[in-house]
Amino acid sequence: MLRPKTGTIITDFEKWGFKKCKGNYGKVNCYYLCVSNGTTMIFVSPQLYEIVKWNEGDPRIHKNPNCRYKNKKTAMDITYDLITAGMLESVII
Repeated sequence: MLRPKTGTIITDFEKWGFKKCKGNYGKVNCYYLCVSNGTTMIFVSPQLYEIVKWNEGDPRIHKNPNCRYKNKKTAMDITYDLITAGMLESVII
């Protein structure tokens, strides 16, 4: 399982294009990034890093996510970049 590296400030993910989730999820520092290549969403919170297929019913984001991240990178490419930048760590549960 991946999660933000211990000591990482969760708002630093905004520099990578992540947006704060709406409602209660935003109150617990959940952020998301809509990746158009592969139509996936990346969610990150202080305890979790998750990649899911985008679907309109996900309660963590508003009804119409703004998919501005339009380039050739996939969610896995972004994950690799975050790991090499020291933003994520692997944990065994």
